[in-house]
Amino acid sequence: MKAAWSAFGYILAHWLIRPLIRIMKYRVAPEALSDSLKLDPSRPVCYVLPQRSWIDLFALERICRERGLPRPSRASGTLPTPERAGLVYLPALLETFVKGRAPRSGLASLIEAAAAIPGFDLQIVPVSIFWGRDPGQETSLFKLIFADSVQAGRVRKFFILLANGRNVLANFGLPLSYRDYLVRNAGDSNARLARRLPRALHFHFLRARTAALGPTLLRRGVVISGVLGSAGVRAAIEHEAKHRGLTLDQAETRARACAEEIAADYSSAAVRFMELVLQTIWNRVFKGVDVQGLERVRQLAESHEILYLPSHRSHADYLLLSFVLYRAGLVPPHIAAGINLNFWPVGGLLRRGGAFYMRRKFSGDPLYTAVFRAYVDGLIRRGYSIEFFPEGGRSRTGRLLPPKTGLFAMVAESGLRSKARKVAVVPVFVGYDKVWEVGSYFKELRGGAKQRESAEGLLKATKILGKSYGKAYVNFGEPFVLQDHADEHLPGWREALAEKPDERPPGFPQWVRQLAREHMRRINSAAVASPVSLAACALLAAPRRAATEDDLVDQVRHFVELLKPWPAHAQLLVPVPDPKAILAWAAPIAGMQRVPHPWGDLIVAGGRGGVLMTYNRNNIQHLFALPALIAAFFRTRGLLTEDAVLTGCRALYPFLRNEFFLPWEPADGDRVARDYIAAMLEAGLLTREPDERLRRPEVSSPAYSSFAALGRVLGETLERQAMAVLLLTEESRVGSELRREKFENDCRLLAERMAVLTGRDAPEFFDKALFAAYLDTLIEVGVVTVGADGLLTVDARCARIAERSVELLSDETRQTLQQLLARRHAPEAAAAAVTEALPTPAEDGTAVTKPGL
Repeated sequence: MKAAWSAFGYILAHWLIRPLIRIMKYRVAPEALSDSLKLDPSRPVCYVLPQRSWIDLFALERICRERGLPRPSRASGTLPTPERAGLVYLPALLETFVKGRAPRSGLASLIEAAAAIPGFDLQIVPVSIFWGRDPGQETSLFKLIFADSVQAGRVRKFFILLANGRNVLANFGLPLSYRDYLVRNAGDSNARLARRLPRALHFHFLRARTAALGPTLLRRGVVISGVLGSAGVRAAIEHEAKHRGLTLDQAETRARACAEEIAADYSSAAVRFMELVLQTIWNRVFKGVDVQGLERVRQLAESHEILYLPSHRSHADYLLLSFVLYRAGLVPPHIAAGINLNFWPVGGLLRRGGAFYMRRKFSGDPLYTAVFRAYVDGLIRRGYSIEFFPEGGRSRTGRLLPPKTGLFAMVAESGLRSKARKVAVVPVFVGYDKVWEVGSYFKELRGGAKQRESAEGLLKATKILGKSYGKAYVNFGEPFVLQDHADEHLPGWREALAEKPDERPPGFPQWVRQLAREHMRRINSAAVASPVSLAACALLAAPRRAATEDDLVDQVRHFVELLKPWPAHAQLLVPVPDPKAILAWAAPIAGMQRVPHPWGDLIVAGGRGGVLMTYNRNNIQHLFALPALIAAFFRTRGLLTEDAVLTGCRALYPFLRNEFFLPWEPADGDRVARDYIAAMLEAGLLTREPDERLRRPEVSSPAYSSFAALGRVLGETLERQAMAVLLLTEESRVGSELRREKFENDCRLLAERMAVLTGRDAPEFFDKALFAAYLDTLIEVGVVTVGADGLLTVDARCARIAERSVELLSDETRQTLQQLLARRHAPEAAAAAVTEALPTPAEDGTAVTKPGL
C-alpha cells in the first residue's frame, strides 16, 4: 500500500513539476563535470542527495541528461549497474548520531546489498542542489517562505522552485569509491558503516553549503553592535573620551559613525543583480574570461577560511573576481575597498555586494583603527571569506607593486587568533589583454594628477562599452595556510598568544613582511602569458620597435619555449601557445601597425599603441628575467664559459628577484640558470663549443634576431640598475652627502634625461618607486648602509657592481650615461638641460618636442 501511494505521488509530482524543471536555469560546479569527476564507465554510480525531494530528483535527472552523466533511477531493491545509476537520500542528521541505531534508509540498504556481493564496487557521488544563493538571513516573511532551506517541506519547496528556479546551482562532489571506503574501515560491521558513511556525507554537505553560500548572515545592525561591544573598541572609546575631553556617549557616537562608514551590507539579491549586470558588461567589453586553478580553491573553501589576495591593475579587478567566484558556485568574498569608491550610486551597491570601506591612512586615529580591527576580526571569526589588494593601489606600470603590510598584518593577526577553521591565503593573478585605465596611468606617470572617482567619472567611463578589450584572465596560484606558515617561520606564536592574547607574538612584524613578499612571488608565479603580453614582449624588444612578420613569429615562438623552464610552469596560464595565432589575436587589440613592403610586411609598435604596449609587456617581463639576463651577457662577447654566466647571474639575481618578485631563492639561482641555459641550447639560441664554452648565434643566422631581442627584454631594467649604482659610486667618490630622498630624486632626474636623449616614450622608465626598490636591495645585501643620521654609506663593492652593470648596456647607452654623469657637476649642466628640453624647429617651421617627458 505504501509503495502504491509512493508511486502515485511520484506520478503526480512528475506532471506538476516537470514543466517547471524544463525552464529551470542552472549552472554546475565544477563547470567541466566529466573532466572533474572522471567517472569510470565500467563501475556503477550512485548519487546521494542530502534530503528527500522530488524537485531535487527531477532537477538532477535533467542535469545528468544534459551533461552526459549516468541518469539516476528511483528503482529500489536492486543495486545500480553501469547502465543505470542509483539514487539515495541521506537519513535525518539526528539518526546518524544516535549510538546503536542503524537508520533504515536507502543508503543503509545500499550498503547491506553491496556487502553481500564480494568485490562489488560503487562510485558514490554526493550532489547538493541550491535553489537561489541566499546563505540564510531570515529578515522578512518573503525569505522565510521562498529562501532555500534544508528544512523545507514539499509545499514550501514548490514555492522555492517558483521563486528561484532561474538561479540554481548543482554542486557535485568528487566520487567516493565504496571499495576504498571498506578498505579504510576494515573490520567495521555493516551497521557501523551504515552510521559512519551518512555522518561523513552530512559533513561534506555542510562544508559544500558553506563554500557555496557562506555562513549565515547577520543583520548589519547586529554586526555593528558586536563591533562596538568588543573589548578593544570599548577601551578605545574610553581612551578617546579621556584624551579629547568627550563624554562616553559622544565617543561612542563617533565609534558608531566609524562602524557605519566601514561595514558592508551584504545582500544575495544585490549580488545576483550585479551578476546579471556584469554579465552584460563583460559580453560587451571582453571576448571572454579565462579562468584557471578554481578547483583547488573549491576544495580549500570546504575546509578553510579563504583570503583572496589578487594583483591590482584595474577597478574591474574586484568585480571580475567576485563574478568569477559566484559563477563557479563559490560565495563572493567581503572586499576591502578604498573609501574613495564610496560615492553615489556606486558606494551603496558595492556595499551590498560585500564591500567594506577603509581609509587610506589610519595613523593618528586610534578609535578608527580599533573599530576597523574589530570588524575584520569579526569577519574572520564568523567564517566570511575576505578579499583585499596587498599592493594597496592599482599598478600604473603593469608590474607588481611592493606590498603594503598594514592591512596584511591586521588580517594575519586575526587569522592566527581565530579558533575556527584554518585560514588559507590564495594568490590571484588578474590580467587583461587591454586595461581600461592604461591611458590615464601613463598620464599620471608623466606627472598628471590622479582623477578622483565620482559619479561624473562613472558616466564618462561608459564609453568603454563601445570598445573591445580582448579577454580578461583570472589565475588562482598556489595557496598557503596561514597557521602552517607561522608554524614554520614564526616559532612560538601559539604559546605567545596563549600567554598574552592581546599582544602580537615576538617577531610578528618581520614575519608579516616576509609573508607579504612571499605572497607577491606566488602571484607572479601564476602569471598569465596572454597573447598581447607575449607579442608586446617580442615587438618592443625589436630594434626601433619594428620587425618583419617572420622574425616576430620566430621571436614569439622562442618566448613561448622559454616559458617551460619557469620553476612554477604548471601554474602559468598560456591561453594561446601558437605564435601565429598569438600575433593574429594581439595585433588589433594592441594597435600594431602593419607596413606593407614588397620583401615582406613589417609589424611596427608606433605612436600611442607602442607606449601602451609596455604595460602588457611589464605584466610578464619577470617570466623572461633570467634568460634575458643570460642573453645580455653576450651583448659584447660571442663566447663565454658557463661558469662566467652563472657568476654574473649570481651577482645580479638579487636585484631582479626584488624588482620582479621572482619565486626561487638565491641559493637555487644556479640550478634555475642551468635549466634556462639548457632550454636556450635546445632552442638554438646558444650552442656549446667543444671546450664547453657557450656561443651566441652568428649575426647572419635567423636565431640571432630572437637572441638579440631576448637580450633587450631587460634593457630598461639594466639601464635603471646601472644608473642607480653609477650614481651611488659617483656621489661616494666626490664625497657628496648622500640622503635617500635626494638620491631617489636624482635617479629619477637622470632617467628622465636619458629618456629624452635616447628618444624613449615610456614613462615607467623613470618611475621613482623602482629606484627606491634598487636601493632597498643594496641595503639588504649590505652594499649600502643607513646611518643613525639618515646618511647613506656606500661600500667598495658598489663600484664593482657598477662596472659589471655597465658592461650589459649597449655602446650608445653606455656612452650617453657616462657623459651625463661626467658633466653632472659642471656649471654648464643646468643651461644644457634647459636648451635640450626646448622644442626644436622642424624643416617646415613647426616645433618638434622630444618625447619622454
